[in-house]
Amino acid sequence: MSFTFITAARIAMSREGFDTWLDAPVPPASRIENPAEMFAGWWWSDRTPQWSTDAVVETPRSVLAARAADPQALTVLRHHDGALEAYLWTVGHSGFWEPPAQRLLLMLAGAAAFKTDDTEDHVLFWEDAAGTLPSGNDPALISLLAVGRGSARFVGSRPLTDLLTRLAPVEEAFAELAESYDD
Repeated sequence: MSFTFITAARIAMSREGFDTWLDAPVPPASRIENPAEMFAGWWWSDRTPQWSTDAVVETPRSVLAARAADPQALTVLRHHDGALEAYLWTVGHSGFWEPPAQRLLLMLAGAAAFKTDDTEDHVLFWEDAAGTLPSGNDPALISLLAVGRGSARFVGSRPLTDLLTRLAPVEEAFAELAESYDD
């Protein structure tokens, strides 16, 4: 059995910060203030996340290179309009989807060190085979990671309209990429 997951984010940062972030180490789970709350308030709120404690030295660039070689992953990651934008579509097989999903969440949590403003940005993680943004009350939402300047933490249920609006441009870029694979 397989699932299809999407991780999407828009995190304010300069182009210089983006370039530096690409080669910065992906942080460990301790970089997130509350890793045990990954699922709290969402679809799988009764699950307990199992974070890997393996020390693997990776950078966003190496994670993205591995994704580029994976035929079951489509990746849009760019610096656009003053922000890191990500739309990461991944097929995850039963029993082995959580570590790769957490790696992406940690990679994006590491962007906190390079934020250019004090607002809180978000990383949204959900299950969806179509590759589209969820609706504001979609039951397929799995997790929401808030990324502040220098910090990252999981947050429970909250209105998503503003977040979904900010993610629409990168979703459109993803749809164009997916369409090019269909041609």
